[in-house]
Amino acid sequence: LGVGWVDAPVSGGVGGAQAGTLAVMAGGAAQDVAQIEPVLAAYAARVTHMGGPGAGQTTKLCNQAIVTATVAAIAEAVGLAQRSGIDATKLPEALAGGWADSTLLRTFVPRMTQDGLAPIGALKTFQKDVDTVADAARQTGTPMPVSGTVQQLLRLAEAMGLAQADFSGFVDILQTPRQG
Repeated sequence: LGVGWVDAPVSGGVGGAQAGTLAVMAGGAAQDVAQIEPVLAAYAARVTHMGGPGAGQTTKLCNQAIVTATVAAIAEAVGLAQRSGIDATKLPEALAGGWADSTLLRTFVPRMTQDGLAPIGALKTFQKDVDTVADAARQTGTPMPVSGTVQQLLRLAEAMGLAQADFSGFVDILQTPRQG
C-alpha cells in the first residue's frame, strides 16, 4: 500500500510532554522516521532512530528496565539511610554531582520521604512494564537477573495491596519491621 510504519514510544513523563521535551525512541525505516520527525518535534526534544519496526518499543523496554531497577535501588538506599539514623531527605543534595546523581534520585527521594505529593504513576504500571521486559528477555535469551528481582518486588507489592500505590511505593515494599 506504500504506507510506512513507525513505532515511537517516549520517555520523559507528563512534565516532558507538557514542556515538549520528551525523548522519542523510533523504530521503522529511516526515511519513514525522518518524514514524521516534524510532527514528533511538537512534543519531543530528541528523536533517535533505533532501527527497524519494533526497535522503538524494545528501546522503551530497555528504558523501563533501567528506570524500575533504579527506583528500586533508590528505595533500598532510602531505607538504609533511615535505619542508620541519616536524614534520607538529604540524599539528593549529598550525592549531587556524583555518579549516583540522577533525575530519578532527585524525583524519588522526596516522594519516598514526604507525604502528600500527588502520585505520578502506579506500581501496577511498572509491573506491566517489567513483565513485558521479562517476555522480551525470554524471547531473546537475554539474562536479566536485576529485572527479575524487580519483577518479584512488584509481585510482592501487589500481594501487599500496593498495586495502586505511586511509583515511589517501592519504599513501602521494603519497609518490613526491623528485626532485633
